[in-house]
Amino acid sequence: MKAKALRLPDNLLDAVKFAEKKEKIDEPTTLRKFLRLGAEKYIADSYARGEISLREAAEVLDITVRETLELLWDMGITGNVGADEILKSISIIEKNAATSKSKT
Repeated sequence: MKAKALRLPDNLLDAVKFAEKKEKIDEPTTLRKFLRLGAEKYIADSYARGEISLREAAEVLDITVRETLELLWDMGITGNVGADEILKSISIIEKNAATSKSKT
């Protein structure tokens, strides 16, 4: 783990102190928790916009794909594939299946 120095605005430090007291944890743990929550939100938003894949999200968060799916579901994100893309995929699969049948 690397150490980093940074300046934080007073309102963020107030939130850190609040969480420290509420959860009875120390400042460094609280700061790491806040950073993790922010990172998860950032990655989840990137995934929801279709900017990254599920596998990329899992790699960045250093968790399994299954854990990433559960995290996204908990955040209300069910996927980044729209109905049009699903219908197009189904059409391609059906065409491939029909081609395979005609060859046998």
